[in-house]
Amino acid sequence: MRRIKFLFAFCCAFAVYAAGAVEITGVIPVNVTADTAAAAKARAFNSAQRDVIATELRPYANVEQLNAAIKQSSDDELSDIISSSAVTGERASDTTYTANISFVIDGDAAKSWMEKYSVENSLPSSNAAAVVAPENSVIAVATLYNPIYDWAALNAAARAVDVDIATKNIIGSRVSFVVPDVDASKLTRALRENGWRVSNSAGGIVISR
Repeated sequence: MRRIKFLFAFCCAFAVYAAGAVEITGVIPVNVTADTAAAAKARAFNSAQRDVIATELRPYANVEQLNAAIKQSSDDELSDIISSSAVTGERASDTTYTANISFVIDGDAAKSWMEKYSVENSLPSSNAAAVVAPENSVIAVATLYNPIYDWAALNAAARAVDVDIATKNIIGSRVSFVVPDVDASKLTRALRENGWRVSNSAGGIVISR
């Protein structure tokens, strides 16, 4: 039977979809005191959304750049990344608000926000097309922050170890290409030796600077 492989780098939360926005969820416990219960609740939500964005986007992004972007962003701007929220275990006094707040982060909005603040990230866009690898090969997905220079460097590293790569598609800063099974580990070593970050998951290779 012909073996078909789809790339789902699930362990690092990387997913490729034919349609539909990527959603990321997280729960933040809060216990905030302010002059009034209303002020405590508002402060709790603002603080919690910063915490959930920092925590849940961490696997996708350069952490230092992500934290800097969060500090630079207003509460309203960060709220635009959150598609929904829910509260459980809510308790309030005259000055204190306690709860567990769950958030859903809109992947497309988060990606746009990170790109606005030049945060290096591997978060996929919902308009990314599914990629199919032929038999005896895997799909590699590379995020190129300097597309011309990085793509040339990646090809040079592959040629140096006699690995032939064939481009499948290009979506924004992301390029996917096919690598023969027998060459996957050789390419991974070569790229790491040349300063690339490479992870292997679910039959695919995820590459970034």
